[in-house]
Amino acid sequence: MNLRLWLPLLALLALSGAEPARAQASARAPARSAAPLHALWELHGKHNTVYLLGAVHVLRSSDYPLPAVIEEAYRAARTLTLEVDLDGAGSDLEAEMLASATLHDGQTLPQVLGAERYARAEGLARSIGLDLAPFESFAPWFAAEAIAQVQLQQLGFEPQSGIDLYFLGQAHRDGKRIDGLETVHDQIAVFESLPLDAQASYLLTSLEEAHDLPQEVEGMVRAWRVGDTAWFEREMTSELGKDPVLYQSLLVARNRRWISHIEALLADGENHLVIVGTAHLVGRDSVLTLLAKDGFSAVQR
Repeated sequence: MNLRLWLPLLALLALSGAEPARAQASARAPARSAAPLHALWELHGKHNTVYLLGAVHVLRSSDYPLPAVIEEAYRAARTLTLEVDLDGAGSDLEAEMLASATLHDGQTLPQVLGAERYARAEGLARSIGLDLAPFESFAPWFAAEAIAQVQLQQLGFEPQSGIDLYFLGQAHRDGKRIDGLETVHDQIAVFESLPLDAQASYLLTSLEEAHDLPQEVEGMVRAWRVGDTAWFEREMTSELGKDPVLYQSLLVARNRRWISHIEALLADGENHLVIVGTAHLVGRDSVLTLLAKDGFSAVQR
């Protein structure tokens, strides 16, 4: 599975035009019967519990209601921590993301890719009914994510229906404190730091795999609902060889930066719910692995 399905939430919101500060919880039917395991882990400090919930940032309204154990973890928590504090993202999120994605010094997407790669990308885009021309002034990573976002929307998947915005709306309604593991600028810097050649390879890989996106996202949602960590680990292992730079930037480096924040939560006296993309919670470089090295063992729920 391509790493575009685990894009940081902030970029998905900017690309979709969602307004995180105004996200509202919608009414849901009673929860379905819980499966034995879920993408939810429980860690214990001396005086509190921290729940780590793996998110799918884009879902359909039909993917609700959530399993009861996930809703119970939310109710037990006094605070909600997301990858980024969406309330602090501000109304200029889309403009800021577009500015960071715009190529500079007169560069264009065809120039960055080179004639051969751009011709290949054009043909692949046309094969799925899309045109690269509107993206000529943007960096390759942005073109790849915008194309994936169009495809996801066509399949009925929206950030507004994702786990993050669902619980953000709940927290607003319930008056819970909301925090983020990183800032808006932290997430934007992830993309700005990617070498253009790595971005170009990423765009081509994304386009080559675009026809498989419907099956990939369906498989991801199925695995997420039953807490199938083995499925996610297999997918992440396959990504290591294909996009090592992206893997390090989008996942590994950010996991390491988040550990001190999560360990600080484990040291206080309140219960917390922390929601991050599920990819951050599986594999050898995961948040759970790093916490275990520091003596914090997690139990999957």
